[in-house]
Amino acid sequence: MDIKHLRTFVTVARLGSITKTAEALHLTQPAVSGQIKSLEEALDVKLLLRTPTALTLTGAGQDLKLRAEKVIDAFGEFVNAAKSRRGAVAGQLRIGLAMYDPAVMRVGALMQRLARDYPGLRVDLQVGRISWFYDALRIAEIDAAISVCRNSLPGIAEVPLKNMVFELVMPAAWDVPANPDPDALLALPWIRMSPRSAHFDMMREIQQQIGAPRLEVMEADHEAVIHALVAAGVGIGLLRQELAEMGEARGELKRLRTCAATARLSFIHAVERQSDPAMVAVVSALRATWGLPDA
Repeated sequence: MDIKHLRTFVTVARLGSITKTAEALHLTQPAVSGQIKSLEEALDVKLLLRTPTALTLTGAGQDLKLRAEKVIDAFGEFVNAAKSRRGAVAGQLRIGLAMYDPAVMRVGALMQRLARDYPGLRVDLQVGRISWFYDALRIAEIDAAISVCRNSLPGIAEVPLKNMVFELVMPAAWDVPANPDPDALLALPWIRMSPRSAHFDMMREIQQQIGAPRLEVMEADHEAVIHALVAAGVGIGLLRQELAEMGEARGELKRLRTCAATARLSFIHAVERQSDPAMVAVVSALRATWGLPDA
């Protein structure tokens, strides 16, 4: 029995699924089942109840889950303290990236600085949907993310990097005035933003001002895809102002300048990771890359 067995048990308890745990921890399902079996045998306690349709904790499992979480946290603090004492930053961080132009997020400059200043730190980048990041942080599938934020969330620390403006855009080919009245605008097809994301919140804010569209033709959250869909005449979408300006200059889009909202490009991670030397190193590198003052 070691710390990996406890981490696997806690993840199974949180997700309620061997399959989801295997995906989150990048293990095979037999490996997850084997670790749980080994832990139960070492403790001589039944932790999980398995049925064809569900996986639940026993009474002992519920009690020991809380204790296992404390052990895992204490082990992390122990490792971080040891790393700090030897003055080296090492290990691995999995950082999620929003589906944006990497240059906008200054990913190249950040990775170059990290490789130069912290050669012992391995960083794995994972592009994903913004709505996925919060679940992935909660179950430790990723350690941090560069994302677009609107609201603060409990348990999530945020380092704001840049304020951004988003505008509604429509196809340039449509025979519609650049600033149509709301009724005419709402009668046109729209592209729906992914739920549980800053884009969804911004679109909802705009629609609270002008009304809800009668037809939403599809859902998208990749800015290049939204740009392409609008340019192709699919519907009205929400784009970062710089992309909207670029599309207008190319004759692809019409900007609805009166329909805009703002959000933050931010670096986010779990609050309990704030003192982790690797996380401190990344935040320091981010601040230097963006020219931000120290906290």
